[in-house]
Amino acid sequence: MNIRPLVVDINHADGSREENGKHVDLIDFRKVRAAGYLGVIHKATQGEHFVDPLYAERRTKAIAAGLSWAAYHFMRPGDVGNQVSAFLKVVRDTRSSIEFTRYVLDYEDERLGLWQAQSWLDLVKTATGQTPWLYAGGVLKEQLQGGHIPALSQYPLWLSEYGPVAKLPQGWQKYVLWQRSGDGVGPGVHDVPGIGRKQDINYFEGTDDQLREVWTA
Repeated sequence: MNIRPLVVDINHADGSREENGKHVDLIDFRKVRAAGYLGVIHKATQGEHFVDPLYAERRTKAIAAGLSWAAYHFMRPGDVGNQVSAFLKVVRDTRSSIEFTRYVLDYEDERLGLWQAQSWLDLVKTATGQTPWLYAGGVLKEQLQGGHIPALSQYPLWLSEYGPVAKLPQGWQKYVLWQRSGDGVGPGVHDVPGIGRKQDINYFEGTDDQLREVWTA
């Protein structure tokens, strides 16, 4: 099995400093790529209104460094349609090149229901033609105890599982990415050259070319 850290996920609080109320980017994406990382998954939006202030700037820099790019929406309670609209506006307005952007839903707020995740994923798929990924872990597993939802498990799973074994939720036979560590917790490496310490590290089971292929599928 070929499994190693290939993707890092970040938001504006990672690799930045605040000056005069604004976040200044300090990440060197060329160092990230030189360290063997292939992709970056960056927060784009949260809830109905929040936009990550470094998303657009970092997308340009990361792609120029040769990294694949993904955008995630951190879901909160609220109108699902408004959250989809906010996300798509940001990722479309900042799509200044032909480079592909992978879309991802971050589902970890226990106040949410599975129908909301399903709705967000379905709406994004209908609007873009892309099958988005679902990032989830403990909350999803708890909510699926009554049985899996076939329509939800059609979406590739980016599994959050801090430990030596990937424990999949009901309905999924495999993961597309495995977040094994974050904030200094979990096995494996925690530091990413060019970004800093205690980063969220994600593993892929396969070759570099296979990751690039599933990233754009």
